[in-house]
Amino acid sequence: MNKKDWQILKIVHAEKNITKAAERLYISQPTLTYRLQQIEKELDIKIFHRGRRGIVFTEQGELLVKYAIDMLRERQKMEEMLWNSGNDVRGTLRLSVSRTFAFYQLPQILKAFNEKFPKVEFNVNTGVNIDVLHSIYKQEAHLGIVRGEHSWPGEAVTLTQENIAILSSEKINLKDLPSMRRISYKTDPTLEMVIDNWWKDNFSTPPISNMNVDNVEIAKRMVFNGLGYCIAPSIVLEENDKLHKIFLNDTTGSPIIWNTRILYQEELLELDMVNEFVTFIQEYHQNYSNN
Repeated sequence: MNKKDWQILKIVHAEKNITKAAERLYISQPTLTYRLQQIEKELDIKIFHRGRRGIVFTEQGELLVKYAIDMLRERQKMEEMLWNSGNDVRGTLRLSVSRTFAFYQLPQILKAFNEKFPKVEFNVNTGVNIDVLHSIYKQEAHLGIVRGEHSWPGEAVTLTQENIAILSSEKINLKDLPSMRRISYKTDPTLEMVIDNWWKDNFSTPPISNMNVDNVEIAKRMVFNGLGYCIAPSIVLEENDKLHKIFLNDTTGSPIIWNTRILYQEELLELDMVNEFVTFIQEYHQNYSNN
């Protein structure tokens, strides 16, 4: 067995479906089936059984998959140590990033970092905050970028602090909000809770929400066209946006702040590419906020 076989086992186990696994591996289904049969023959075991709802791994198959995942992780560590021993900053930096941050800020950060360190490649996965946390807990990513406050036992550095704002196409009065249409969007549960608590502190009736869209960018487009208001962190505000905004305050009159943080394990700073990226992204945001 080799690295390719380990990847095959990992992906087949994740998909529980030969056709989908073959698509992810960019090989034909017959080729994948043949290779799995060869592994079974080589080890004299049955890896899985086919059922109505996909494939079910045997006890031996589960052990083999665990071995394959462990071997892929160990090989990755070995490659990173070898790259780290050279004179150049190089390697593949694995990032797990909140979707909102990935949409509005990550591309320009990666471009600037790549210009400074052209031998560093990126493996980026985006998702909601809970996905990011799972990814770094399981060491699938070197670094995670999350929004809001989340429990994390490792290192955490605040990159940005944003206001949360009511966005509208025309100037509005706060007291009129309960009679106006709100455009809701799918977002992190912790942000929903912050917005809901603010609403309950200020109004006794629920908001009118007839539109529920997939993401904040769609909601913002609806607001542009005068279809209602939305409540969102100020990261969504871009230079040419002509939107009216009212920043939310808590019951003491202080602004409600939404943080973006980078999370990582301290020992990973021994990898040059991780150390350089942590330093770079902090300096990038310091320079950005001063401009």
